[in-house]
Amino acid sequence: MKDAMTRQMHLVGMVNPPTSQYAENWRNPLGRADWLSARFYTDLGRTLERGLFDMIFFADALAVPEAADGSYDTTLLTGGKGSIYLDPVATISLVAGVTSRIGLGATMSTSFVPPYAIARQLLTVDHLSGGRAAWNIVTSTTNAEARNMGRDAIANPVDRYDTADRVLGTVLDLWHSWDSDGLVLDRDERKFADPSKVHRVPVDEGEKPLSRGPLTLPPSPQGHPVLMQAGSSSRGRDFAARWAEVIFAIGDSEEQMRDFRTEVQERAARDHGRDRNSIRVLQGVQPIVGWTDADAAEKLAQLRAQISLDDALVKLGRLLHADEPLDSRASAVDVLAAHRGATGSVGFEDMLASVSARRGYTVADLAIEQALNQLHPQLVGSPASVADELEHLFRSEAADGFIVMPALYHSSFDEFVDGVVPELQRRGIFRTHYTGTTLREHLQA
Repeated sequence: MKDAMTRQMHLVGMVNPPTSQYAENWRNPLGRADWLSARFYTDLGRTLERGLFDMIFFADALAVPEAADGSYDTTLLTGGKGSIYLDPVATISLVAGVTSRIGLGATMSTSFVPPYAIARQLLTVDHLSGGRAAWNIVTSTTNAEARNMGRDAIANPVDRYDTADRVLGTVLDLWHSWDSDGLVLDRDERKFADPSKVHRVPVDEGEKPLSRGPLTLPPSPQGHPVLMQAGSSSRGRDFAARWAEVIFAIGDSEEQMRDFRTEVQERAARDHGRDRNSIRVLQGVQPIVGWTDADAAEKLAQLRAQISLDDALVKLGRLLHADEPLDSRASAVDVLAAHRGATGSVGFEDMLASVSARRGYTVADLAIEQALNQLHPQLVGSPASVADELEHLFRSEAADGFIVMPALYHSSFDEFVDGVVPELQRRGIFRTHYTGTTLREHLQA
């Protein structure tokens, strides 16, 4: 175990244009609008690799978000989150071709994508990138996604996680279906591979296997892609404790962050026999970086001023599947309680309710904050001030690092890489160069 003086902070860039966590990103003249072009993503990959980030990862969902009546009009009219999603595996493949070190994360759903397809697609990218791929594991949450994938409705959260356990176990079996020395390539002996070192998926008695294998690929330079997950409900935390190498967490306070990290690491050790220190818990943050603290505060004020309360209320109502327009003056806690279960993510709803209660939010307050940063912690200030906050959270063991979520593409990432990263390096808590070639090596450093 590394002590407090030798631990190194981990940084991951989250990408999901055209909005990111800031709903008005697509309208802002300082935001790039070419998010349907290859260059948008290759430029991002180069920027984050220049900043020595561990990984860039791409969020995903399988449907345009719908209102209570099943319509998607308000999502498309307002440019709501989820209006556009490119296929994440295709996108990380694009970034792989213009980078050489940064990790590449893609979101894939255990509810709808067969294990064999997940295993082959991600291991292909892992090979072609030299061992830099990661799987951001999601179970999906909405009926709209289910209907797009030929189902009548989404399963309940417990069943979704039970399915995810089976799918993930099968994917790992497929990734391990070749021994490390199974590919022989002995030209003189005319022996391509050793069949005795290539295996079918083990079968549990009484259960129909999800795939029989073997996979059509041997292990990659890092063995297999890194596993990443963001479950925040109790069942989601157990899933993360069992499987995840990287956990994407959201905490509203230092105490919440530390409690979550401690709990999930203890679950991993107690319930699953894992080394608690092998898990990297990364907290989501939205940095607003300026030349000075005052400059950053003015940037934040301008971002907030661009948000229309009417639009924000419409988006919040759609998120909660409200049948009627929301009363902006009502208690956010009461409204969230009345629409419990609407988003399909219990952990996300609990976070909204917890933050709303602690801050005394009205529905209007919640709508604006949701449109501004989706209630992720905002770090606002000069590069030194932002680095101060990150360093404190890191050294206090509230986090092993951070998922950086930009307000604007690409300027928020540029400001972080050019301003905050050098500050972290001067303090000795962030790498000055990559010491490994694979993503798993970055995470273990």
